[in-house]
Amino acid sequence: MSVIPMHQGERVYQPFSARKAVRLDAIVIGSGMGGMCCAAALAKYRKRVAVLEQHYIPGGLTHSFARKGFQWDAGVHAVGEMKAGDLPARILGWLGNGKIEMTSLGNPYDRFRFFDGTSVEFADTKAAYVAMLKARFPEQADRIDRYIAIVDKAGKEALAFFALKSFPQGVDVLISRLLKLARRDFWAVTTAQMLDEIGIEGKLRTVLTVHWGYIGSPPSESSFAVHALTHTHFWNGAYYPRGGSKALAEHILANVVDAGGEVLTKAAVDQIIVKKGRAIGVRTKSGEELFAKVVISAAGAKATVDKLLPPELRKSPWASAISRLKSSPPYICLNLGFEGDIRAAGASAANLWLYSTWSNEEKTWAVGDPKSVAPILYISFPSLKDVDHLPGPRGKQTGECVTFVDWSAFARWEGTESGKRDVDYEELKTQIEQRLIAQLTQAMPELMSKLVYHELSSPLTAAHFVGAHQGAIYGLEATPERFACKELRTRTPIPGFYLTGVDVGSLGVVGGMTSGMLTAASIDPRIYRHLI
Repeated sequence: MSVIPMHQGERVYQPFSARKAVRLDAIVIGSGMGGMCCAAALAKYRKRVAVLEQHYIPGGLTHSFARKGFQWDAGVHAVGEMKAGDLPARILGWLGNGKIEMTSLGNPYDRFRFFDGTSVEFADTKAAYVAMLKARFPEQADRIDRYIAIVDKAGKEALAFFALKSFPQGVDVLISRLLKLARRDFWAVTTAQMLDEIGIEGKLRTVLTVHWGYIGSPPSESSFAVHALTHTHFWNGAYYPRGGSKALAEHILANVVDAGGEVLTKAAVDQIIVKKGRAIGVRTKSGEELFAKVVISAAGAKATVDKLLPPELRKSPWASAISRLKSSPPYICLNLGFEGDIRAAGASAANLWLYSTWSNEEKTWAVGDPKSVAPILYISFPSLKDVDHLPGPRGKQTGECVTFVDWSAFARWEGTESGKRDVDYEELKTQIEQRLIAQLTQAMPELMSKLVYHELSSPLTAAHFVGAHQGAIYGLEATPERFACKELRTRTPIPGFYLTGVDVGSLGVVGGMTSGMLTAASIDPRIYRHLI
């Protein structure tokens, strides 16, 4: 186990045995966006916090990694609501002490290309986006207006919905019932049902939901409210942290050390210690025990109740309700290394989505069928997003290609170690790589001619490094059932034990950050002032 003191962007690794015993106010399991933001918020109110990360690098899916002189992000591709004055921008400024600079991806921030040559671009203003829709589908202009109005309404009500998850459950249930008498529950209806109700027809249905990959649940499954948030979140465009996604952990976790706490890596937790009905600490897989006034899990709701709770508590009604929820789809990521001018070859800071279908209901790629192609490919170019990237004399640039797959193709290797899997696994990975490269080459031959390195990560990678249930890309799936689960909240029935992370809130960087803040506010109500 290693301890990472952080100060002014520097990281120093020391043996765990060298750590000084401190009296802890809180233990946070997991250093993803939810865990680190919760820890930092508490630290800014002078709480001593220990953040325990199972990986050798903190940050969860915000960390970066390098191969052969190339650097990629584990999970940060586009962050919305980072315009001056936006609440998430103000929260990030507070947590990052003004040291995290978010830069715009430009206009457009997302590009969509279909197999038949049709292309759609999402502008970095709401007005331009609506104008694009009406220009393409003038016969449905009135329906577009109604759709946008409902999206805005659902988006504005989201903060109150998530804020209630930080109150005692009885308060949440009572207020939620009263609110449902006065307004519609957009969380309880699917996106497809809302489109049917408005009367959206034809290809407009696809264009309005073409970015469903940001939530991992297609229109027939996704809660309309969280779909609406993918619109409102990007009304002012998309942003990326200067210096890469690693800048988030670097500056946010610095608060923990500055307040006398610790950030511990290679510190996988085996079990939460509960005595006389109260959470008092954790036991790591290496046998150490740490104790604190409160314990917070940012390890994912399902992983927490299925693996970290004491066995006698895993079948409780509260834990069972969470355990029954389904996970978002697994994913694969092909990390790409280029040399040369990839801008001239069609790449840009904007994210690129390639569709081989007009259907937004083809959720996963059937990798077991050698004749199939991925229905959706999401390509991001992190080196073009980072204004500090130096390509060097060889013009090194990076790309990431992500798509959803079915867990069944990888289930037989669950629990096996990387580098020790059988030849069948390596053959499957090689086959997938070759098919992805072929699909990308057909779509972007000039760009792919500059490819000099590639490496595939499978759902087993996410399961191993961040503890994702069956390699899930976004934690729990974004369905009405997930958002109706009242047990999924910051406070748990176990005194002294809390949950945080995207499962408790919404998805993505801002979803994790907001959840971390709400959990911290559940512990120290003074933190609520930073959420208004």
